[in-house]
Amino acid sequence: MVLDRPQPSPTMASDELESYKDRFVRHLSQTVPGRKELVVVEARDCTVKTADGRLFLDFISGISVANVGHSQPEVVEAVHKQMASHAHVNVYGRFVLPTQVEIAERLARVAPGDLDVAYLTSTGTEAIEGALKLARKHTGRKRFVAFERGFHGRTFGALSVSWKPQYRQPFEPLLEGVDFVPFDDLESLDRVVGHDTAAVIVEPIQGEGGVRVPSDGFLRGVREICTDRGALLITDEVQGALGRAGRWFSFELWDIVPDIVVVAKAFGGGLPLGAFVSTPEIFSTFLDPPLSHLTTFGGNPVSCAAAVAAFDIIERDGLLEASARKGAALKRRLESTREQFGDLISDVRGRGLWLAIDLPPDLAMPIVNEMERRGVIVGSMLNSEGTVRIAPPLIVAEAEMDVFVGVLRAALREAATGKLAV
Repeated sequence: MVLDRPQPSPTMASDELESYKDRFVRHLSQTVPGRKELVVVEARDCTVKTADGRLFLDFISGISVANVGHSQPEVVEAVHKQMASHAHVNVYGRFVLPTQVEIAERLARVAPGDLDVAYLTSTGTEAIEGALKLARKHTGRKRFVAFERGFHGRTFGALSVSWKPQYRQPFEPLLEGVDFVPFDDLESLDRVVGHDTAAVIVEPIQGEGGVRVPSDGFLRGVREICTDRGALLITDEVQGALGRAGRWFSFELWDIVPDIVVVAKAFGGGLPLGAFVSTPEIFSTFLDPPLSHLTTFGGNPVSCAAAVAAFDIIERDGLLEASARKGAALKRRLESTREQFGDLISDVRGRGLWLAIDLPPDLAMPIVNEMERRGVIVGSMLNSEGTVRIAPPLIVAEAEMDVFVGVLRAALREAATGKLAV
C-alpha cells in the first residue's frame, strides 16, 4: 500500500538538488557518515515534502517534536506576530517577557503538586544540565543514579547519566559518582541510592531505550526510595511530555510527583525550547549566590510564543485524549501485524502515540529504509538494537495510520521473502 497522491512535482532541478547534497557533506560536520538521500523543502501536518516532489508520512514527528503537526497554522501565526514585535532582547536577568510568563503559567497549571516554577532553556540537553546542577546545589550531595538503556543528552553532564558505554567512553572522564542500575528493578535501585545521592534521574517511559514501559509499581517505588534517602527524583520528559503518552507528562500514568521535571522537543511547538520545572523551595537554591545558573537564548520569546500556541492547541483540541485513543487503535493494528509476521516482530509496546516494534537487529534498518522508499518515515533507537520507532503527530488521521500499517506490512513481506538487502 502506498500514499494516494499525485505524481511528484519537483521544486528544484536535479542539478540544484544534487548540489545541496554535496555542499551539505562538504560544509556541515557529520556524526553519521554518508551522503544524505532526501532534501526537505516543506512539512505540513503529518507529511514531509522533498525537493524532488515526493511526499512522505512522518511517523516519528521529527523525533517527538511535531506533536501538533508540522507548520501548524496557529503556531506559524504566533511566531510571525512575536517576531514582528521582538525576538531576542535579554532573556534572563533584566526584563519581564510576556510570552515567557504565559508558557510558564501553563506548565505550572498542568504540573501536579508544587511544581510551579520553570527555568526555560533552548534544548532538552541544556535542561538536563540545569536539573543536575539544581539537584546537586539543593541537596549538597554529589552522586547520581541513572538507568540502563537511559538517554538524557550529549553534553558532559547529560552524557554522564546516559547509559550506553560506547557514547560515554570516548569523552571520559565525565561526572564522577554516577551509578547505573537496570530499568524497572527496584531491588538494584534500593542497593545504590544512599544518603550521598543527590538525585535519581529516570525516563518514566524510556525513549531511546526502545519505548520501554515499566511495571506498575516501579515509579512509585522509585519515588519512595528517593523520599526515604532524601534524594531528589528527576523525571526526563523530553520525549514523553505534551501528550506523547496520552497525558501532559508520562509520569502521570503512575500517579507520582517528582521533584524536578525536564521537558523539551514538542514543548516548543517546532522551535527550540526546553525547561526544567520544580518547586519554589528547590529553585530558591539558585538565588544563593545570585546568577547560579544563566542562559542567553533559553526562553527566547519567539519559541515561547510557538509553545503557547501549541500548548493551547493540545488543550483545546483534546489531543491528550486523542493520543491515548489513536495510540490504542494503532497498537491493535501493530499487534495484528505481529500475529501475521510472528517470525519477524518479537514485541509491540508503548503508550499513547509512542510505540515501538522489535525486529531482528539485522533487519530493522532495511525495514526502515524500505518503508521510506514506499513513502513512510520511521526510525531506529539509539539504545535498543532492532527496535523501530513509531511516533506520529497527535493529529494523525485514521487513514494515515492505515497507510502506515499497509506500508509496514509490505516491507515485512519483502523481508519475509528475502527481497530486502541486509
